[in-house]
Amino acid sequence: MKDWVHMAIVGVLRVGVVLSVVVILIGIAITFVHHPEYFSSRPALGALTEASAHFPNTFGEIAAGIRDGRGQAIIMAGLLILIATPVARVALSVAIFLIARDRWYALITSAVLAILLISFAVGLVAG
Repeated sequence: MKDWVHMAIVGVLRVGVVLSVVVILIGIAITFVHHPEYFSSRPALGALTEASAHFPNTFGEIAAGIRDGRGQAIIMAGLLILIATPVARVALSVAIFLIARDRWYALITSAVLAILLISFAVGLVAG
């Protein structure tokens, strides 16, 4: 049992990281295709990276940006995938502990998952 557990956890982490990197790279490529001036104009690239630049920061803005093919929204989606990866690992651990009938670790891991989800919910409400 131990081998499949290890492979499942490693698989979730690898898939999450690789998927997020691919999505982020696609977003970067689309951004530069839509704005070729970023290659030649330092001020244009600076405007993209300055603190006052607007990036999609809600799920709705990200979804709308992806529908419109905006690179910055795709990059944000990749970052969300990266953030969700360890949360998915914790959720998988809860399932593994339940399958193994290890109630104590299932309870502890469920508490960790609940804390993560509550912190995300608080961030959504406060943000």
